[in-house]
Amino acid sequence: MNFSARRIALLSLIVSLAVLGHSQQINSSYAAFSIPGDWQTAKQYATSQVGADVFYDHKTGAVVLVSQQPGLRKVGEIATFFTAKSNASKQAAQLIAGAQFPLPTEYTLRASKDLVKGAKPPKIWDLKEGEGNPGWFYASQLFDDYRVHEVGGSSEVTEEFLPVKVIKAEQRSLQAGDVLLIEVETEKPANDAALKRFHMPTEFRDQRIRYGWVQFAPGGIGAGQGVLSVAFAAGANSNLTVDDVVKQVSSTKINLL
Repeated sequence: MNFSARRIALLSLIVSLAVLGHSQQINSSYAAFSIPGDWQTAKQYATSQVGADVFYDHKTGAVVLVSQQPGLRKVGEIATFFTAKSNASKQAAQLIAGAQFPLPTEYTLRASKDLVKGAKPPKIWDLKEGEGNPGWFYASQLFDDYRVHEVGGSSEVTEEFLPVKVIKAEQRSLQAGDVLLIEVETEKPANDAALKRFHMPTEFRDQRIRYGWVQFAPGGIGAGQGVLSVAFAAGANSNLTVDDVVKQVSSTKINLL
């Protein structure tokens, strides 16, 4: 191969990598696999998610949560989205928030105190405790506000979530086992106050947010083995998709704990 041919081949490789995005291996306590991103361990960014290994890509602002479960969680709730895609589903946002991106404990405690006093709780990004924490950012983009209702002469407080579009919701049977997945996207871009408080990359401006959750049961749902759970959140323009995660986790070996 002459110099010109080698140069063309090198340029083609660079362009291909730029298009496809860089993939890096995630080494968690539960499994190892490669997905698009530049991942670093980030336990300091955990919110109220217990038992999950947290990974963060400082360049793109994406977060990945890896954990192990005794079985598939919230199967019935995810199944409701199998056949009907919704452009305005608050239930899907509540599902993702409750399972993988819950409200930070510091925030819920503060909100509880304010509600008892009859005061309106602050927005999540108003609390300085979450400064620079992407976990708080992703929780804030699913949660709307607390609502106080008068029921039977007493006050009832409910959590309200923002509508999201369901992109995919499926159960797949693969050679290695069964996979339950859901992927959603916010209807609106992230607000500037949240981007500033949580130090998100400038590329997030005017970008909607995408969330995905994959549960992989090796050998099938009835096999009785541990389930590998991988959730992620990223900008809507990210190279990372739920199909990337499905492909990787369904071919990896779970470290049973």
